[in-house]
Amino acid sequence: MNISAFVPCFNQFAYLDNVIQSILKQEVNFKEILIIDDGSDSFEKSLFYNKLSSSKINLITHKVNKGRGYCRNFAVESLNSQFVLMIDSSNRLPPNFVKDAIPNFDDPSVSAVSGLIHNDPQVCNFASQWRTRHLFKQYYNFGTVVHEAKSLTTYGTILRRSAVLDVGNFNPKLKHTEDNELGKRLLGAGYKIIGDPNLVVYSMKNDTMLSVLERYWRWYGGSDDKFYLKDYWYAIRASFRPMMQEDIQANDWKSAFISFICPHYRFIRYIFSIIFG
Repeated sequence: MNISAFVPCFNQFAYLDNVIQSILKQEVNFKEILIIDDGSDSFEKSLFYNKLSSSKINLITHKVNKGRGYCRNFAVESLNSQFVLMIDSSNRLPPNFVKDAIPNFDDPSVSAVSGLIHNDPQVCNFASQWRTRHLFKQYYNFGTVVHEAKSLTTYGTILRRSAVLDVGNFNPKLKHTEDNELGKRLLGAGYKIIGDPNLVVYSMKNDTMLSVLERYWRWYGGSDDKFYLKDYWYAIRASFRPMMQEDIQANDWKSAFISFICPHYRFIRYIFSIIFG
């Protein structure tokens, strides 16, 4: 099977070894594993680099952060494989993930296959619980039926490289929302994006309240970062219902506070982007 893997990394070395091991334990043979250190400032990276013993691992380092779009664009361009597994540097895969996902590509119009994302069982702090309830939708019943998705995610996704190149690859200028923007072009060109609820990726990161608010902003900010008053009003309504409503039903008042802050954090983020560029 002609497949490579790509892991973008920015100050996530505490989890990276487990990510790599989960790739190496897949029931398929990877042609190459590309890791891009996108300008990390942690001294721990030099200690981690010494652990990279597999001949399949290719490490590229950036002196400055160039952004998610740039790194993903480079990976698709340079990895000469039919398929590219993309997985974030704090997520891990069960051993059968790739083997179970690949049959979905029997349809030549399928450009990407993703599964669900859940918290790793060891992750249990309140900010991460908010994340799994409202961003990962872990408690929502997606059933077991494979379906066509309306958007692209890359937290743990296999891409058909030729399809991504056919629509122009990831936008290298985007710092976030690069996957959603590419997904719109794939769907517009007639390609399918498959969501398979039988596949699961596990997030090992313990988010803080600030980091989960940043994640919320990245997920919903849009590629242009625009946030109009009608968007602000819609986000406020959504923060009360269903978000705070679900938190209160779970007797999780700390998460309810995060849900309350979310739209206002996003608005402040937008104002800062206008003032400081």
